[in-house]
Amino acid sequence: MEKNTNTDNTLLVRRGRVDSVNLYEVKENELEILENGEETVIQLNFAIFLLSIAFSGILTLCSATFKSKLLENTFLFSTIIGAILGVYLLLMWWIGRKSIKKIIKTIKNRIEIDEEKETIELPNIESIEKNNDLIKPVG
Repeated sequence: MEKNTNTDNTLLVRRGRVDSVNLYEVKENELEILENGEETVIQLNFAIFLLSIAFSGILTLCSATFKSKLLENTFLFSTIIGAILGVYLLLMWWIGRKSIKKIIKTIKNRIEIDEEKETIELPNIESIEKNNDLIKPVG
């Protein structure tokens, strides 16, 4: 096997200067929430499922004629249970949701609070080159 010793293939690196860099500190629990998503999504999924069953049951009860009283009671029971549990889970989702947007907003607001304290202005390279007296040799 031959080693690739071809030095004609050089990598061109281009750099665009950035005026500033913002570093955000993130707590471990915030990172876990961002990683896992909202914890209450399962409640929303089950609420949508149960409310769909309740809506289908209501439409069936309004439009169908039943020969068996047991079948009609089954549809009625599933409609009532689906509506009650669906509304309950929907309310629990609404109350307990932690919005990922709120967490991101909290993280971003940290830099606005600390911006006044930690902003350090560095002299321009041109001003250092013009004023050689700023750089004094030691010794």
